[in-house]
Amino acid sequence: MAKKHKAWIHVGVPGAGDVIEPALAHHHAALVELGVASLAESTAESFRAAVEMTRSHKDWGLKRSDVEGQWTRLVRRAARAKADLVFSQSLLASATADQVALLVDALAGHQVHVVLTTGLDDETLATATWQAACRKPERLHVLETDGLEPAQVWKAFGKLVGFGTASLRLEDVPCASATLQTLPEALREVERLARRNASLEVRLEELDRKRRKLKRKLDRVA
Repeated sequence: MAKKHKAWIHVGVPGAGDVIEPALAHHHAALVELGVASLAESTAESFRAAVEMTRSHKDWGLKRSDVEGQWTRLVRRAARAKADLVFSQSLLASATADQVALLVDALAGHQVHVVLTTGLDDETLATATWQAACRKPERLHVLETDGLEPAQVWKAFGKLVGFGTASLRLEDVPCASATLQTLPEALREVERLARRNASLEVRLEELDRKRRKLKRKLDRVA
């Protein structure tokens, strides 16, 4: 019987673990060479998938159609690499048990592992919710980030998943080089701005798609 590939889901609460999502997206091509396929190739993609799975599109000024089917599309695309899968998005920390179950259903055939990075918020609820997704306790991994720099968190995450980070530097990764603030309010403001930026990227993509569609119609009329 063929060995199952693993699917690593990073569920982070605000903190140093925020670096993982943009780093995975930025290095998605290089990661495939290391035997790991990032589901998202941009933070806009990961944001859209998390919004879909948490049913929070209205909170971000989006329509259901803007995000519908995003998670399944990402899983199917990444699965073509026939490698272990990896995904990160902080919105997943607020997912309900039913939402987690739907997310995991799309990963059928994979051995699901969950990595929870600690932060300034209470991760007890997230731990309990995602434990069921792992099926076995040893597949839930808690990565302590207190006192760690983003580069240290990125290295520890890579070691856990099974890829080296020496060639996957953070210097060119958007949002990965910022100095971590000490106040909870500052961290939440940074997270809010990052999500707002991702939401704007989604809306710009939708507007561009509509523009191209209108142009094709005008070309046919001409």
